[in-house]
Amino acid sequence: MTDNSKEFNKNALRAVILCVLVVFVYNNLFLAPKRPKTQPQAVQAPVAQVSEQVAAPQPTGPATVVGVPQQAPSTHPTRQQLQDAGVTFVESDSVRLAISNLGARAFGVALTGYKVNLGADAPLDLVSDLDGTAFPLGVYAGAESDELVTYKLASVNGATSTSPTANLRVAADSKVVVEFKGALPSGNVITKTLTFTSGSYLVPVSVKLDRALPAGQMVWLEWARHFSKESSSRSTGTSHVTYLDGFNKIRHVTPEELTPDLRDFGTTRWVALGDLYFEASLIPTVSGRNTMLGRVGDNYICRVAGTQDGGTFSVYAGPKDYKTLEQVGDFQLERSIDLGWFSFLALPLLWLLHYLYNLLGNYGLAIIALTLLVKSALLPLSKASFKSMRAMQEIQPEIKALRERVKDPTQLNQETFALYKRKGVNPMGGCFPMFIQIPVFLGLYQALLNSIELRHSPFALWITDLSSPEKLELFGMGVPVMVLLMAGSMIIQTWTSPNPSADPVQQKTMMLMPVVFAGMFIIFPMPSGLVLYWLVNNIISIIQQMYMRNTAKGSVYVGTLMASVAIFGVGFILTLV
Repeated sequence: MTDNSKEFNKNALRAVILCVLVVFVYNNLFLAPKRPKTQPQAVQAPVAQVSEQVAAPQPTGPATVVGVPQQAPSTHPTRQQLQDAGVTFVESDSVRLAISNLGARAFGVALTGYKVNLGADAPLDLVSDLDGTAFPLGVYAGAESDELVTYKLASVNGATSTSPTANLRVAADSKVVVEFKGALPSGNVITKTLTFTSGSYLVPVSVKLDRALPAGQMVWLEWARHFSKESSSRSTGTSHVTYLDGFNKIRHVTPEELTPDLRDFGTTRWVALGDLYFEASLIPTVSGRNTMLGRVGDNYICRVAGTQDGGTFSVYAGPKDYKTLEQVGDFQLERSIDLGWFSFLALPLLWLLHYLYNLLGNYGLAIIALTLLVKSALLPLSKASFKSMRAMQEIQPEIKALRERVKDPTQLNQETFALYKRKGVNPMGGCFPMFIQIPVFLGLYQALLNSIELRHSPFALWITDLSSPEKLELFGMGVPVMVLLMAGSMIIQTWTSPNPSADPVQQKTMMLMPVVFAGMFIIFPMPSGLVLYWLVNNIISIIQQMYMRNTAKGSVYVGTLMASVAIFGVGFILTLV
């Protein structure tokens, strides 16, 4: 996707962090005195049943990788040329692939369980329709490319093929092995074998040359993907390149680091091209192979190395679903999902979200329930913070009197801290519990932002896609209703929160923050699932603060329970409308 989408995600996260810090920390941190220095599109085709079991390729031994393959041709075969050369279709219950005899390239990788757009019939295709770009599954052997090699379908499940193409379907609990043969310009015979398994997005790919390449030259497998600016959207996020290096560290490559000359990024265990919700990963069977990465316009190219006479690889082309990636093999592909610094919190929150969805059947309700559970669990910290902020508010007249009486900054600091000590007030007491909650918030933010399950998942009324910004059409205009409600709830929350500063300017600044925050959400629209979380969080916070301000109302814990039931009930009723 586009660089603008990348900036959206960065700016949105920055806005969230900034506002959280300002709202919860500003008064305590900056107003407290300083201590003295002494402190795509679908592929349609008829299919035929094939169900023979075939053993998957076995790993080869390690090899030293040296040498660099040639650059991609300046022009590439068009989609029409690939179709005219003859096409073999392979369909499972997960994907539908179209493989051309020209180059044995995939010009269609349709994910049957995911639609290209909300309400569309066509499944999402991981291969671009744009002509003039390379198609995936290319092989480079030394200085030769197989892009213009005319392959023939040699066999299916070990049985010699009598037809140049086939329409195949992978039966349940079975595999289909498709073998293509061709000859490189040098006359070297190349065999490309692909293994498809029912219910899996992982495709083992074997490449074999009749004659081994000279020393210093290797066989490389390529995946190319075009990220069209026109087809990008903020809800799918930015395009990215991620790889797991030889030291078991995840590396993220920025578009600026990718150049047309295909730089060598060293040894890797796998490399992935993707966006927020989908990816295509190249995995050498023997870890530690070199990876070449490049970019021509919006066409991203990655290659992983094999051996001098071929190589065995695996290709994962599918959704960035944590459980799915975790189960495809011992590759650690799930680490390609970037959950940020607080992934240790985001992961359990993500699992809890899925569990709640399985109980409730609606991700909007699951988000509401998750928010209420997290807010209830953090209630002791919120209560401690509220108590400290209120104590700071109560001694503001004495602090003001000190500032009027004592003009020396050092003496003022000393007497102010002496006052804190006499009153038993910790100036950072309101700030510290909030700091502890910020990692939880950011973990939940990342869990919701990266949850592919929210893609095209409805909540209620006009909110039909929790992964996209919400807008209610009124008089021909899209009105972000939840964002406005969230801004209103922030204003009320500011009113009900103790202000540890007696400075009227600071109080007005804090009251202005909800307006600024709402403006950020409108300029950089967030997925409606995240806005729903923030709105529910604000509402329950307001109710908790009302109970903590007036203990005569009863226990804040009982109030939180009653309010949580009411909020969830309203959400449930909305789903029925």
